[in-house]
Parts: sequence; C-alpha cells; structure tokens
Amino acid sequence: MSIPPGRRPTSNRWLQLEKVAGRAAHWPSSSDLTAQAIVERVLSGRFVPGQRLTEGDLSRDLKVGRGTIREALKRLAAERIIALVPFRGAVVRALTKEETLELQDIINALYGLAVSLAAGRIQQGDNRKRLSAAYQRLVADGPQSDRIHHAVDRSSFYDIIFSICGNRELMRVNPAVLVQILRMQVHPFLTADDLNATFADYRPLYEALIHGDGLRARRVFERHMRCRRKQLERLPDDAFANELNPGGDDKPYDRR
Repeated sequence: MSIPPGRRPTSNRWLQLEKVAGRAAHWPSSSDLTAQAIVERVLSGRFVPGQRLTEGDLSRDLKVGRGTIREALKRLAAERIIALVPFRGAVVRALTKEETLELQDIINALYGLAVSLAAGRIQQGDNRKRLSAAYQRLVADGPQSDRIHHAVDRSSFYDIIFSICGNRELMRVNPAVLVQILRMQVHPFLTADDLNATFADYRPLYEALIHGDGLRARRVFERHMRCRRKQLERLPDDAFANELNPGGDDKPYDRR
C-alpha cells in the first residue's frame, strides 16, 4: 500500500539523526544512502517486521551493486534494525517480548521528557501549526485505521514533538526506527478495545501540549505508557520474536 506524501516519514530523517549523533558528518556514501533508503521503507511500512530482504531484490529496487547492499545491511544489523539470520539472510527485525518491555521503559523516559520540553516551546515559530497538522492526521484516521497509516501518522506526530522540543541529544538517542518496527509488529494482535484506548490518549496529550502545560503533558503520556505496557503484556507469544529467531517466523507480521 502506498503512503500519500503528507503521511510519509520526514525525508532523510534517519540520515539527519545520524548527523546529529556525529556518525554521518562526512558526505554520505553509497552505503549510507542505501541504508537510509532501506530504513525509509521500514518507516513507511513498505518493509514490515519479519520480512526477508534479498540482495537481488534490493539491488534492482535501489539500483546499486550487491556489495553496497551487503555493506548497508551489515550496518543496519549493527543498528539492530535488521537481523542477519542463518539460512534466511537479512530480515527486518522483530522484537522479543523482553526487548519490547525494555523498549517501553526507554520510550517512557525519553518521550516523556520530549513532550514536557515541547510544551514549553509550543508558542515558538510555527510549532503550534505543525503539531496541529500532525494531530489532525491522527484524528482523520481514527482508531480503526489501516495499520500502516496509523503507524506512520503516530511516528510523524512524535517526530514533530521531538523537533519542537529542541534537544539534539534527545534526537540522538531517540530509538525511532525500533519504535516504528514495534508498532507495525504488534498492531495486528491488538483488539478494537486496545486501539480505542490508545487513540483516546492523543486528545488530552495534544491539548496539554497546545496549552503549554509540560507537567500535564508528561503525566498524560506516562498514563498512556502504563496502559500500553499492560496491552503488550497481554499479547500472545506469536506477537513477538524469540531469542533464537530475531526475524520472527517465515511470514512477516502482516496479519490484518
């Protein structure tokens, strides 16, 4: 499914984060750009958790040599975005349950700080306008929207928050790609009640941000994360990878 331009992740976002982290200060190489292209396909939902990525297909799609593809895949494996699995090759990573719950702790701390800081800067420049536009896309989709649109719009909403907060160190440590992988991975296993509960938290978070109330924004987000953690703890084992198979089973996590 294609993503309309307004919903696509920020262009070159991953490479921008790499520059903030000091890992891509040089002019981007072919492998840098190839890795970026693969990441953007993960962020946009074109590549889903557990999906196998073959060198031949990637080479034809991205119009680069297999050597460049291999170099990019090795780099992304080091970044824990893909896994190099014996006898299967490269696959988009799927998280184990333990990794998922550990990631929730990181999200709670980092994103909680980001919403607090963003509230304090909401009146600067066009911050209010950008946040409102991202929120309206979420509202337009609703809780029962297609998982790709829902995941991309949630990612864009938090991208704007991190941009508004103005803290480059937060951008550097933000595990944005893993968060997006997790969204795509677990969405098919969530119930309608789960999706409605998650969606209901966006309005109070948005209102706290728009009113510049950082303390309330953080409290709303932390409540959201407690609810989210309970949802994840209830999911069946099939929703997660196992330690011996970080790519999941032979089928991507694409159940509708």
